[in-house]
This record gives sequence, structure tokens and C-alpha cells, in this order.
Amino acid sequence: MTKTDEIIRRIEASAPLRPDQIAAIEAEEFLKSERRGWMLAGERYYQNKNDILYRRRWVIGEDGRPHEDPTLTNRRIAHSFLRRLTDQKCQYLFGRPFTIRAENPEFQRLLEKTFDRRLRNRMKNLCKEAVTKGIGWLMVCPGEEGLSFLKIPAEQVAPIWADSEHTQLDGVVRVYERQSNTAGRREEALCAEYWHKDGVEGLIFQNGKFVPDPERPPRAHLTVDGLPCNFERVPFIPFKYNEEEAPLIRFVKPLIDDYDLLRSEDADNLLDSPNSVMVLTNYDGEDLGEFRRNLARYKAVKVTDNGGLDVKSSPLSTDAVNAHLDRTRRDLYEAGRGVDTQRESLGNLSGVALKFLYADLDLDCSGIECEFAAGFEEMLFFLKSYFAATAQGDFWQEEAALILNRDILINEAEAVESCVRSEGILSRQTILENHPWVESAAAERRRIDEEQGRNV
Repeated sequence: MTKTDEIIRRIEASAPLRPDQIAAIEAEEFLKSERRGWMLAGERYYQNKNDILYRRRWVIGEDGRPHEDPTLTNRRIAHSFLRRLTDQKCQYLFGRPFTIRAENPEFQRLLEKTFDRRLRNRMKNLCKEAVTKGIGWLMVCPGEEGLSFLKIPAEQVAPIWADSEHTQLDGVVRVYERQSNTAGRREEALCAEYWHKDGVEGLIFQNGKFVPDPERPPRAHLTVDGLPCNFERVPFIPFKYNEEEAPLIRFVKPLIDDYDLLRSEDADNLLDSPNSVMVLTNYDGEDLGEFRRNLARYKAVKVTDNGGLDVKSSPLSTDAVNAHLDRTRRDLYEAGRGVDTQRESLGNLSGVALKFLYADLDLDCSGIECEFAAGFEEMLFFLKSYFAATAQGDFWQEEAALILNRDILINEAEAVESCVRSEGILSRQTILENHPWVESAAAERRRIDEEQGRNV
């Protein structure tokens, strides 16, 4: 190779990568990344498919090495702690309908039309996605009735961030399996889409790598009045569980596994009674395996003259096991920032004590609320862009807020008494909004006015 050829080779090697090359690298790295592995683990544990379900029991063989013994009792008791902790956070934030407030009446009307029951339920499910996988994603796409927001599984989305704080996107690579029927046979293909500011490019996995898909040529983000259009931003919106995008499973998995294992082993011990030792005298048989089979099948064994069976046993002690399980359970709820509703004293706590009990949950949910507020701002950008492009109005200077009405556990008697004492100090509207029996202050005010009108 000449010196000129070497220079040309170096220049080509340092040339900027094509978009499809960038997408291929990102997709391949994401599929085998530790981050995606935690996402899959979070989804698995939420479905109560814990590692304990794959537990195997071992014995030391004649060669001194461990061998799996399928004849041993092997209870696999999985506990749905992650589901409980996740649902607590989601119900705490989205158990009651959230409020969207805008000053402009027309903007308010369009937002309420967009945030229908389906989207509101999708936002609740998005919170579950964020907690179990560290981050949730909405993809912006136009529909017949307006702009739609689809929830995309986080294990399909490989973001390309423009900044170190992960607040702006340079692009997104979505990796998924595509099914197709060819000649009466179902085929699956691993596909990817590279979304960037200038459009979308399709890729397909062939011969061990991602290559441009000839069946999906580059296209624009959307079409308005038959013309291709692109948003100024990548049409994917992140909703994070926390700043680090770390899923809840990373903080509680060791404790869940410890609890599952100890409960399973305790069940095995109760069934196997390993603390009982059988002493055989003059056994009339070939080996201990035959003895165990006869004992299990006939509940009897044969012995020769002066033979016998003596059982040496010691009672099972579960105090140490229960103490360890209780400590693990407390540590689990502390690490997961949740509330253990099995506490015996929960029903007798005062309002102040309940606030202390819910302090960790409230703190964690405050962080989620801040992250969702940032995601809502991104949703507003795309909605304003779409409203302007479809001549529904220019709302670029308008503001709107997402208000999450937390479903807080309270001492109802104390709350009612506080409302009664506030008569003459606070407005009736404020009292109605804070009364535990009132779901809608406006509706309750109308009922009061109607009753007063009938009594006049």
C-alpha cells in the first residue's frame, strides 16, 4: 500500500458515519446492554416471575462435586413485592383523575379533548413502565381524530441523547420484532427504526447486522394535507422514574430474592423434616435408596433379627427464620420507599403518624411528579405544533399545567373534624375541596344550593 492509499484509508475511516450506520451501532449495543437487562428484569418481577422459579437443589456426589437432585423437595415461592411497591406509587399519583389547567379557554378545550380516558389511562400505565424499567416512552403520531401518544415498551427504545443530563434527544432507535405471513407461514424479523429530526429510516437485521430495509425507505414524521412534515424535535417523549433512569428493581432485587429463597427453604424443611435422623439396625435390604422407596410406598421397612428403626429428631425452630423474614421485609419496604400495609397498628394511626408513615412514598412520588411534569412540557410542544399546523390555533404563548391529585390515606374522623372547625375561617369552596367525602367540590356546591332552594 502506497503512502497516498494509507492517507485515503485514514480519511475514510475518520469520515462521519451515515445515519443508518449510527442506528445499527446503537441498536446492537442496546440489545446486549445491562440497562436493557434491568428493564426486562423489572418487567419479569412485576409479573411475579422471580428468579426463585428457576431454583435447583444440589447434593454432593460420590466424586465430591455438586449434582442436581430432582428428587429433593423444591418449593419455589415467589412474592410479588415489586408489583405491590410499583402499584402503590402509581395509585398514589394516578389513582384519582389528574387535572390539566390552562388559562386560555380554547386551549383548555383542545387539551381536554386530547387527554381523553384512553390517554389518561395510558399515563397511569406509563408511570408503571417508568418505575419498573427506569424510564417510559410516548411516541407522537398523528391520527384521524388528532395527535396521538402511543406508549412504546422501554426495552424497545435506544435513545441518543444530545446532552449529558439526558434532557434533549438527537435521535431514537426503536428495535422490535415484526411478524409477517408468507406463503401461509409466519415469519419474524428483527427490525429497527431510526428517528431523528429529519425523518425516519428503517433497518432490518440480516446476516448478523442491521442494514437499511428496502421495504421501508426514509420518510417524514407525519403528513399534513398530503405533504410530508417533520417536527422540530424527535417525536419521542421520555418519562423518567428518577434522574439516573434506574428502575426500582435495582434497589430491591437482592432483598426480594433473599425473602423468596428463605421462604422456599423453610417450606422445604417443614416438608422434608431434615432434623430427623433415621438409625437402621440390621436392615434387610440392599441399599438406602430401596429403604426410602419402601418407606414412602408402604410406610414400612423390613429388618432381620434384633433389627429396628430408631428416629432421632429435634423440633424445628422457626423463630430465627421469622425474625430474618421480618427484618428483610422492613428493609425491602425501606429500600423500595413504600408502605407495608400489613402493619398491625396501621388502622389506629393518627393523621400525623400517617404522614410520617407515608413520608418515603411521598418523597419518591414527588420525584416522579417532577419528571412527569417535564414530560408533559414536551407533550405540550408537540400539541402546540400540531394545532398550529392544522390551523386550530396559535397557542405558543399559552401555558398549561399537569396537576396530580394524590390519593393520600388520611384519618377520616380527624379530617371531618378539621373541616367543621374551619367554618367561618376558610371559604366553603376550600372546605369542600378538602372534605374526605366530597369527590367534586363544584357538584357538591350545586347539591347544597339545590337543597337550600327547596327549603326556602
